[in-house]
Amino acid sequence: MRRIFIFFWVFLLAFTELRAQATLLVGEKSITLEENFALSFVFKSANASVETPTYKFPELPGLRKLGVSRSKATDIQNGESVYSFTFSQYYQASNPGTLLIPAAEIIVNQQSLKMDGFALQVSASEQKEEIVEETKAQIEELFKGQNSVFLALTSTQLQPFVGQGFTLKFSLFIPDDNSTRYSFDRNDIQIPALIQKIRPKNCWEESFGLQEVKVSKVVYKNKKYTEYRFFQSTYFALDNQKRVIPSVSLQLLKNADKVVFSSKPIVIMPKELPNHPLKGKVPVGDFRLIETLSREQVQTGDTVVYVSSVVGDGNSILWDSKLIESDYFLNFFPVGTQSSVYPYGDKMLGNKTEKILIIPSQPGKFAFKSYFKWIYFNTRTASYDTLRSGITLAVSGQPSDRLLNTQSETMLLYRGLEKLAADKVIGYRWIDWKQIFNAFLGLVLLWLLILIIKAKK
Repeated sequence: MRRIFIFFWVFLLAFTELRAQATLLVGEKSITLEENFALSFVFKSANASVETPTYKFPELPGLRKLGVSRSKATDIQNGESVYSFTFSQYYQASNPGTLLIPAAEIIVNQQSLKMDGFALQVSASEQKEEIVEETKAQIEELFKGQNSVFLALTSTQLQPFVGQGFTLKFSLFIPDDNSTRYSFDRNDIQIPALIQKIRPKNCWEESFGLQEVKVSKVVYKNKKYTEYRFFQSTYFALDNQKRVIPSVSLQLLKNADKVVFSSKPIVIMPKELPNHPLKGKVPVGDFRLIETLSREQVQTGDTVVYVSSVVGDGNSILWDSKLIESDYFLNFFPVGTQSSVYPYGDKMLGNKTEKILIIPSQPGKFAFKSYFKWIYFNTRTASYDTLRSGITLAVSGQPSDRLLNTQSETMLLYRGLEKLAADKVIGYRWIDWKQIFNAFLGLVLLWLLILIIKAKK
């Protein structure tokens, strides 16, 4: 009985902790008609595979609910992983103006997250042709000969590299000038069954979390369509095997009659990555480096905060954390790491952010490119690439320690080396220079040994 009580108490504490950590995020309060308003809730857990919580987002006047997206971030704190889960409900405005949003609440696992009322500014903007991720040829193929209602299953990539993301979208397009009235027929049963047929095998999936039909306007060659998007997910192929996405059919009601629309099948042919020692061990995508340094000019012994974010169209959770070893010049102390994959438009973006404290021990100028680099396969150039830091830290003041004093060295080659490295050498470490001199001395000794052997003969 006591064990049951203890178990119940621990469970209650864990549940209370989860509830206490759930927080509400309110999106931008000034948007355009092309932009969506977002309400989000975030909760943290030490468990990386938390089950999806039960939640209910409110209905907001003047706004129509779209899809719900989910993202996960990992933060390393004191050597322990803390996972943050974010669920975002998107809303779409139909007309410009000022919308008075009343106070509301989000229910998460029976917890109420209160939101104060506010005014949402919706500005008009020119309607533009939607920028679709497919190539122009794929767009032409999608709309070619389509003057009426059609069902479309599309992929942003037909020949991605192994590990490169490709996004599948499953939508129904109805021309705005269509006079026939259509209505959905048991989508709650049809759509889940069709999605199971669409999902490719042996792929890592990152879902856009569409729990409701996403409705949007699309303009193609001055012809307006209403798109009803039922499904959208990004996949990362784990091998180069061909994947056939079959044709699927959706049944609608045309007045009182049942009609069926079918999509065209898709063939995905992943391309093998070029041979490389890091093949299959580094991320695949198109990334860029964003970095900041709290100060670029400091004194020895001061603390500097370096933050790096690798962001791009790819699965950034595969980036390894930067385990930088301290050397004679700089001391590194990792503070935290955050990784997340999240939807942005029609892309699934990845973000790997790391924060490192740096304490310089010696004066000089230090190029961080010697310490920080990120290797990946660049899908834009179809080659392996490296992101390198572009920051240089200028350190002035006196050396903070006297552990290295080459004046006592018997070899003249070593004397004064620490001054050269600290004051004149940019971006190299003491251990590198010492290894070079050791190698040089080894070659000299080997040459002398050969001369002695020849002289004896």
